[in-house]
Amino acid sequence: MAKLKWDTYALVYHRPKGEKGEDSYAYSFERHDLHALAVFDGCGGSGAWKYPEFGEATGAFVAAQCVSPKFLDWFGGVETRDLSDPAALARSLHSETDGLLQRLKGYCGAMGIVGGLVKSFPTTAACALVSEAPGGGIRITALNAGDSRVYYLTPAEGLVQVTRDDSRGDPDPLEALRSNPPLSTMLNADKAFAFTPTQLDVSSPCAVLAATDGVFGFVRSPMDFELLLLNALMNAESVAAFEQAFQEDVRKITGDDSTCVMSFYGWNSFDAIRKSLRPRLEAVKAMAAALDAAPDPAGREAEMRRLWEDYRKATLYYEKVG
Repeated sequence: MAKLKWDTYALVYHRPKGEKGEDSYAYSFERHDLHALAVFDGCGGSGAWKYPEFGEATGAFVAAQCVSPKFLDWFGGVETRDLSDPAALARSLHSETDGLLQRLKGYCGAMGIVGGLVKSFPTTAACALVSEAPGGGIRITALNAGDSRVYYLTPAEGLVQVTRDDSRGDPDPLEALRSNPPLSTMLNADKAFAFTPTQLDVSSPCAVLAATDGVFGFVRSPMDFELLLLNALMNAESVAAFEQAFQEDVRKITGDDSTCVMSFYGWNSFDAIRKSLRPRLEAVKAMAAALDAAPDPAGREAEMRRLWEDYRKATLYYEKVG
């Protein structure tokens, strides 16, 4: 396989709780044939038990911090030929992470709390493997469990959500922003879980994102999240400036840990990224302006529903493919 044409990557990582924050991340861009980026969000509500074996750290913190290096260990053994069977990759990653979580549970004493929502070492995972697509562009193989997400971004399509959240009731992304539903699946050491595999080919230029809900979960709508991202790109002169700007913008609206890893393919320069995405930014700005122009709450809700129906058809990959 030809060398994967890669431009650069960006990392946004914010821990309002300090070193006890429950997000983690992993990435690997050293190989010429296959890249990896992933985020993990320790589930603080169900994983709040503090383990003396880990210096009183919560199970959510320990899970995210331990699963991220395990993901990189697993990725080191993945070959491009393995991408032909995404379901097998999902089972393989499950085996590795479940084994780790079981070992953590066996190492520690029993939790002093019980209940249906309480779990040993719970965390979400959103992982993306990126390779060259046979017909050109890139192939994304996403493996997810929970409500962290994988997206891709292109000038023509905008910000497309690849993975479907594992949330009770299966709300769409707009409803999820409003209701913050509990998870139906997450990595943990008590109950069965599974990774959902998704594979698709995307024409380049293209960016791939893996993000925890602290990045996208506190905006008014999914359209506003895309606007936040594109504005940060347009207002920056470099990748480092983009990282700082996006982190500051996210920090203004979230009180949660927030983590995003983003890799860019096929642009060749940061200026080219900005130039090609400017028309998309103007289109999304128009959506936000239409919402802002509504005269009252009822009008804003009606406009939101109208815009969302069009936006979701274009940007929810799992709905596009049925």
